[in-house]
Amino acid sequence: MSLTRRGTLREGYQLNSKERVRAAFEHKTPDRVPATMQAVETAWEKMQHYFQVETADEVMDILEIDTRVMDFPPYIGPKIPDFVNAKGEVVHTHPFGQQYVEKWNGVEYNSHTIKRPLEHVETMEDLMAFRNWPNPDHFDYEAVKRFCGRHQDKAIRIGWPGPYQVFLDLYPAESFYMLMAEDPGMVKAMLNRYSQFYMEMYERMLEAGDGAIDLIRPCDDYGTQISLLFSPKMWDEYFAENTKKLVQLAHKYNCFYLQHSCGAVRKIIPNLIACGVDGLEPIQKVKGMEVDSLKREYGHKLCFQGGVDTQNLLPFGSPEEVRAETEYIIRTMNVDGGYILGPSQDFEGDVPVENIIALYEARKKFI
Repeated sequence: MSLTRRGTLREGYQLNSKERVRAAFEHKTPDRVPATMQAVETAWEKMQHYFQVETADEVMDILEIDTRVMDFPPYIGPKIPDFVNAKGEVVHTHPFGQQYVEKWNGVEYNSHTIKRPLEHVETMEDLMAFRNWPNPDHFDYEAVKRFCGRHQDKAIRIGWPGPYQVFLDLYPAESFYMLMAEDPGMVKAMLNRYSQFYMEMYERMLEAGDGAIDLIRPCDDYGTQISLLFSPKMWDEYFAENTKKLVQLAHKYNCFYLQHSCGAVRKIIPNLIACGVDGLEPIQKVKGMEVDSLKREYGHKLCFQGGVDTQNLLPFGSPEEVRAETEYIIRTMNVDGGYILGPSQDFEGDVPVENIIALYEARKKFI
């Protein structure tokens, strides 16, 4: 990569997507603002129809998106048949064991967990007796190699829900929060048991990627619209250790660690930094997550990703309003690198394609 000692691009040199994203995480000013993108299925379908293309990759090529994302490798374990329940709903079983149905909300299908595999667990003995944990052998890591081979010049990101997020599907949420206050040992045993699986799975994916993977993005939503779901002290007690372990694994394979957490998570940003986290997304427009103060206080230590509001601006604003807000965020966040352009959550099916185009076209002003 042709960067000067001060971290700016040598005149006339153009980075590829992989170099551009890595430069941003290294807090170097790239040739242009790197961009990322994720969307729900109905939004992809709208964009494919608009651009008259057949795949999400073609949409991202048109919009000049720098990242490509692989969540889970394909499941190749024992087949788990669907069935119809007494309500006439088709019930699916996730490889992790939870049963769910999909319901249409007027915009997209959402998964609703109806049975959790650990819902019967009340004691440490119950937990130790449970045997149906997810198995790393049940996933196709050759698919990781193929994915990396198809996107050699892109920044490749892997990641899926972390221990906290997964346990809200494996174990009743209310009971989990009560245990955090009443039985710390039980909670830590639960989290550590699942973490054994996901550490091994991440390492197998990284090995399969053979140096091509750039980002690990665990997804744990620690925030609400107004605050954290628990105190920073409790975050340290339950989640810091496993976060540090995964950060170390990422860095071992020359990857950056990008933490996903929706909501108002400002109070744990110092905790994330102390664990070695490299970046934070998706930067929702909620209390305490103002882009100017985030950049001022933490921009020298974290790369931020996202920030363009998906709750109000993108679905209900005009392309001109989207463009103006995006330009403001770029001017604020993309100082000495450290910023990846994108929405504050996946694009939903109610976002006009014209607004998505306006978001990504806004960065052309800064080339």
